Amino acid sequence: MLATSRTKCAAVQRRVSHTRRVARRASTRRAASTTAASSVLVVNTKGGGHSPIGFWLCKKLAEAGNTVTVMVAGAQDDKGMNKPPFCYFDQLRQLGVTTVWGSPDNIAAAVGAGARFDTVVDNNGKDMSTVGPVIDYAKSCGASQFLFVSSCGVYKTTHTPPHVEGDAVKESAGHVQVEQALASSGLQWSSFRPQYISGYGSNKDCEEWFFDRLTRGRPVPIPGSGWQMSNIAHSEDLGFMIALAVGNPEANGHVFNCVNDKGVTLDGMVHLCAEAAGVKDYKIVHYDPDEVGVEVKKAFPFRPVHFYADPRAARRVLGWSATHTYEDFLKARFQEYVSCGRAQADLSEKFKLDDVILAKSVVNA
Repeated sequence: MLATSRTKCAAVQRRVSHTRRVARRASTRRAASTTAASSVLVVNTKGGGHSPIGFWLCKKLAEAGNTVTVMVAGAQDDKGMNKPPFCYFDQLRQLGVTTVWGSPDNIAAAVGAGARFDTVVDNNGKDMSTVGPVIDYAKSCGASQFLFVSSCGVYKTTHTPPHVEGDAVKESAGHVQVEQALASSGLQWSSFRPQYISGYGSNKDCEEWFFDRLTRGRPVPIPGSGWQMSNIAHSEDLGFMIALAVGNPEANGHVFNCVNDKGVTLDGMVHLCAEAAGVKDYKIVHYDPDEVGVEVKKAFPFRPVHFYADPRAARRVLGWSATHTYEDFLKARFQEYVSCGRAQADLSEKFKLDDVILAKSVVNA
């Protein structure tokens, strides 16, 4: 199983398009021209949707001439290390990035006693119990800047979407409490709030959920009208956004929506995924989760309401813009989907809840 995972991982690595290489070179030049060389520590989550952001951040910073260490919060022999983006870490090491594993409670044990950093990035914690020790370490290692990867999930529901920086947030949210602590920490700080993430290195079921159904000729069950707006971004664009803030005094004290600069409707996601997969005939079935009696979080990968943010501050303060379009990154993701063998896998268990939804939707139609 381990060899198979590595083989699939290597096969996917080789499928980097010329377009992405050109965009990467251009964005790296921009990063190099806006930030001075720094020594940066990235504390990266061992799983979840945010992990590719750390991968791309390290890549961008190293390509721009920074000294970079990434500490994965976990053990090197964790089975998750055979999956993206961790199985791509050779790319980082080839650029001179130091890769270590350890606990946020004892970073010095992983990076070595006496290590010094200019900037510390926490792309792991969700509350002060996990981020607090990293803030303390940042102060002890001489860092003057702390960047935190937060979440757009902190925003309260609004009648006037999209969410922009400064909108009301849930004060009880752990991410918000971290942001508040950073504001009084004495460090230069910035917070980045991602939403849904896709692109090379991603390991969450996002577009795969749509490909699973489209490639098998199954109806695609969408909760609600399908007109709900969402936002999905390529992790390279998000990593680059954060890279632009490293060593940049203009970023101090700012919260940035770390999202795509274009939204997409839920039905639109079906159409774009079908186009990427070359599927011309497909059916969308809309349903009311309450009427059908299903927990929508178990049935669908996105929130069934308008939930999207605008990267207004990143454009204004950092001069950032996305380089990946939905069409381009979904086509690349479909190539990876096929390469890893998922297109031929038996996913009948995954469709059991779909079958319940579809059966009840027909009855209620």
